Amino acid sequence: MTEKAEKRRVTLISLAAALVLILLKLSLGLATGYLILISEALHSSLDALVTVVTFLSIRYAERPADQGHPYGHGKAENLAAFTESLLLFFAIALILKEVVERLFFKSVAIEPNIWAVSVLVVSALFDAQRSKALARIAEKYKSPAIEADAIHFRADFVTSSIALSGVVATYLAMKLRITGVYALIDVITTCLILAIVVKMVLRILTESADVLLDRTLASRTALIRDLAVEVPEVIDVEKVRSREAGKQTFVDLTVDIDRNLSAEAAYSIGKRVEETIRRHIDDVDVTLQVKPVPTETEDMAERIRSVGAREGWNLHHITVHNVGGTLHVDLDLEMVCDMKLADCHAIADALERRIREDNPAISEINTHIDWRRSSPVEGVRIDHDRSMREAVEAVLKGTEKVLRCTRISIEEEVPGERFLLVQCTMHPEESAEAVRAVSEDLEKRLKEAIRGLKRVMIHVEPEPPPPA
Repeated sequence: MTEKAEKRRVTLISLAAALVLILLKLSLGLATGYLILISEALHSSLDALVTVVTFLSIRYAERPADQGHPYGHGKAENLAAFTESLLLFFAIALILKEVVERLFFKSVAIEPNIWAVSVLVVSALFDAQRSKALARIAEKYKSPAIEADAIHFRADFVTSSIALSGVVATYLAMKLRITGVYALIDVITTCLILAIVVKMVLRILTESADVLLDRTLASRTALIRDLAVEVPEVIDVEKVRSREAGKQTFVDLTVDIDRNLSAEAAYSIGKRVEETIRRHIDDVDVTLQVKPVPTETEDMAERIRSVGAREGWNLHHITVHNVGGTLHVDLDLEMVCDMKLADCHAIADALERRIREDNPAISEINTHIDWRRSSPVEGVRIDHDRSMREAVEAVLKGTEKVLRCTRISIEEEVPGERFLLVQCTMHPEESAEAVRAVSEDLEKRLKEAIRGLKRVMIHVEPEPPPPA
């Protein structure tokens, strides 16, 4: 059975049973004069109304989120529970009025009989069974409205039991021919019932109001914060907000991460924070903001690079010099070739000001513009140039640590400017420093051996093991 069907089934059964009990209690209360039975009938009438409200609120709360309700309709259940509580207070006030009148202003004849006892026994047994069934569904689907309904039937069980005790007491007093105490027992028993009902209604009222007013429990906030910092890259959690709507929890939080991480890395960290929270909190919707912040281990170059990133520019080849106690910075600023010189100069000036504001110890900044093409370079493959290939192979043979050449690719972007790609292998156990030294040596020797090389790229791979 689906969640929707199971919720509706248990609610409709409760409604049908409540209607039957209303008729029995009210008819016997009017016939015997028992205020206990009349108050129980009124209580059951409100329970029937509560069940109707619950049924309608569940149907509304099940609607999916739409443009006008982006957080869904789950709070309809909380609103229903709040409304049910106010209706119960109205019923309590009516019964209290009758209690005062019977104590001080009027006398009502009470006729104890076995039928009143029988009705209350049946009512108590039914209330116990329905409370258990509703509580199971409420816990299973986290439904505040059904939970409120379950509490109502639990209160009915308690009040029916107390009412039964009062009716039995008056019945025994009649059998023992003790007169003049029927009304007093009736009123005292009714007051005990009302005290229990008030306590339960106050609990539902405050819990529903807390959800409607978006009250956040300190324990829930602490749990979300602890879960977020479980992700190693999270430096701190700046803000946590959570709210409930029906069975769903909505969480908004801001986490601090290293500002030098890439956007892709920041997105990955955010997804891991969300997954961690979802593993520990059911039916949760997480909205997360990642805030880049400086770290204690951040060096000067990283700090300068992060300033460029905030302004939307890519900086590289950043060198910081300590000259006579002041800092001088050299850096490359990437810009596209189709920009005007005046615009580039203005951008560089503004960026230098931002860098000095971030670190006043910097006294001089030398910015080199690294021009980038805004569109792919049109290249012509000239791999057929045999003399050039032979020159490359001759240089490679003179390099001891190069084991094998796997690819030679030559392109000419513009006449006279050539790009050379060389792929070769080295022993897998060679250090990164050795690979760097060989690559730089090859690049230098190839440019000396072959004229017109604008760029040389050396790609080194580990030599694969021989086939078995």
